[in-house]
Amino acid sequence: MGALLSVLFVAFWLGCVPLAFSDSDVEKGKVLFTVCASCHGADASGNQALNAPALKGLQGWYVVRQLKNFRAGLRGSDPKDTYGMQMRPMALILADDQAVEDVAAYIESLSQ
Repeated sequence: MGALLSVLFVAFWLGCVPLAFSDSDVEKGKVLFTVCASCHGADASGNQALNAPALKGLQGWYVVRQLKNFRAGLRGSDPKDTYGMQMRPMALILADDQAVEDVAAYIESLSQ
């Protein structure tokens, strides 16, 4: 029982530790983010007038997941999702998964 609890504790702890994007390029992400900044702000603090949420403080894995969901049409495809429909074309500007990971790495770096 003690060994099982130890394994569960380590698994939980690892799940809480932000993982670095080893193949990501923060500098490339910064350049790509200039498009994002038009709505989310140069410092990623968001823009209430545009209903663009703050991105600063988000973990990279979350940003990757959301951008991939927009790119795949899992988000921003429903006509009732006005703001999602605004975001989806912006996510599609990113050329590939590497660009998504680079942007996510840059956003994560803003909170470090």
